[in-house]
Amino acid sequence: MTPTRYALAVIWLGVVLFLGSAYFATTNTAPFILPLLKKLAPGASNAQLHATHRVLRKLTHVAEYALLALLWFWAIAARAGRPVRATWIALLVCLACALADEAHQAFIPSRTGSLRDVVIDASGAAAALLIARARPTSRARDQMRSGVAVEPVD
Repeated sequence: MTPTRYALAVIWLGVVLFLGSAYFATTNTAPFILPLLKKLAPGASNAQLHATHRVLRKLTHVAEYALLALLWFWAIAARAGRPVRATWIALLVCLACALADEAHQAFIPSRTGSLRDVVIDASGAAAALLIARARPTSRARDQMRSGVAVEPVD
């Protein structure tokens, strides 16, 4: 097992868990994000700005876990060469991370653990993995470019 193959995935896993800490609670991000949103949409009401802030936070969940899933998928698939297995393992890593993160947040006074966030996280991971698996492999792309179909050997 090559440790460098997993380094980026493990580092990003640490970043995701750090983003789940009290430092990134809504009360701590709002003073930075709400003024920016107010400049971008000066006519928006406070309720609209807070709703937009909430949506941005949930989209961040999707993006964090999409990247986490892809990094684990690429690391595992490169080693095992079995994309289906790599997909499931990457998804399980993301689910474990999401559950651990939300369980941790349940004990932080400025955060709340939420099963809805686990579903959002899993959706981001699953969507990224579906897209990654839908792309043809480099061998399949080469065959499509050359116009020659290679029949599998029985």
